[in-house]
Amino acid sequence: RDSEIAQEKDILFHTDAVAIENVIPIDVQNVPVDLMTLSSNDIYGPRGVSALYLKKGVRVNPIIIGGGQERGMRSGSENIPGIVGFGKAAEIMKQEINQEADFLKHFRDKLISGILSSIPKSYLNGHPEKRLPSNAHFRFEYIEGESLILSLRDQNISAATGSACSSKTLEPSHTLIAMGLLHEEAHGSLLISMGRYTKETDVDKVIEVLPDVVKRLRILSPLTPPDLLKQYNEVKE
Repeated sequence: RDSEIAQEKDILFHTDAVAIENVIPIDVQNVPVDLMTLSSNDIYGPRGVSALYLKKGVRVNPIIIGGGQERGMRSGSENIPGIVGFGKAAEIMKQEINQEADFLKHFRDKLISGILSSIPKSYLNGHPEKRLPSNAHFRFEYIEGESLILSLRDQNISAATGSACSSKTLEPSHTLIAMGLLHEEAHGSLLISMGRYTKETDVDKVIEVLPDVVKRLRILSPLTPPDLLKQYNEVKE
C-alpha cells in the first residue's frame, strides 16, 4: 500500500529488503519498488557487501565520487572477493529458499505455541501467521526485555529486544509503539530469530528455559501483582 501511495504522488519508493531476502523469494518485476537494498551477510554471504537495485530509468546522485567504479554510483576499489561471495550466496539461496522457509515456519510456530502456552501474561507481537517464517516476537508483562536478554545469554541463548540496526539504543521499538503498544509493553519485548543453522533442539531449549527465566525476573520485579506472585509461589511449593 505504501508503494501505491508513492506511485500516485510520483515519489520514488525504496525498501530495505534485508529481513526477507533469505525467506521470501523476490522478483523485482513483480515488486512495486523503485529502489531496493539487499545485504550479503543476511543470506550467509561475506560481511561488508550489499547491493542496491535501481529500477530502469531511476537516477540517484553518488555519495562517493572519484574513479567512477560501480557505474559511477560508488567510487573506490570494489571488494571483488566479497562481491563474488555475495553472488554465490544468492545462487545457493535461490535454490534453497522455499525449503528453508518451510522448516523455519515449523520452528517459528512451535516456538510461539510453546512460549504462549507455558508463560502467563505473555503475548505475541504482530499477526500469528502474516509474519516472516524466521521471526517470533513476544512481550512479557512486568519485566524488561534487556533483563531477559542478559538472563538468556547466561543460558547460551542469543536473542534481542528489537532489530539489529537499533541494538545500541535503549529506546523502545518505534515499530511496536506505532502498532499501539505502550512504552512499558514495548520495553518488555523479546525478539527471537531463526535461520539456516537453527536446530529443533535449539527451539526446545528456549521453550524449556524461558518460562523459568521469566518467572525469576517477575519474582524480583516490583511491578508483578500479588496474585501472580502467589501463583508462582504455589507452583514452587
